[in-house]
Amino acid sequence: MKRHYRIVLWVVLVLLLSGCGFHLKGYQQATPNLDGLYIQGDAGRTSLAAMLRQELSASGAKLAASEAAARHHLQVLKDQIEYRALSVDANGKALEYELKLTVEYQVTAATGEQRIEPQSLQVLRQLIYSGTEELGRRNEAALVQQEMRRNLAGQILRHLQARL
Repeated sequence: MKRHYRIVLWVVLVLLLSGCGFHLKGYQQATPNLDGLYIQGDAGRTSLAAMLRQELSASGAKLAASEAAARHHLQVLKDQIEYRALSVDANGKALEYELKLTVEYQVTAATGEQRIEPQSLQVLRQLIYSGTEELGRRNEAALVQQEMRRNLAGQILRHLQARL
């Protein structure tokens, strides 16, 4: 008898969680308005355009295979990273950097009508180095840049869902 109550309790709990709209962190379901979107930009694996394609595909959007088949065109106009030394040691070696990623994009309809005028987004991060391991510095900088691009891709995706 106790076993039946446990099973019923688990089933009710699962149904309540699925019915309340619970999703894992980072999961976003794309609106149907994003179907047919074509993303123009650098095809590199770590580029913002590649991360946008990955985020949109993961959210269920059906991206256009070619520019001709697209309903909307998202064009990444600028994807630029800047480094600035914030502090240096006695030997003049930088101990702390500020990374600034600036992205500019726009969306046009297949008819040429501008749907989203050029938008500019920025993300700032600080990198603190305490050792002399140059390889570790470069790897950490690459990971931070990738995370910055992923952050901006999420912001752009939310903006697209709100505006298209």
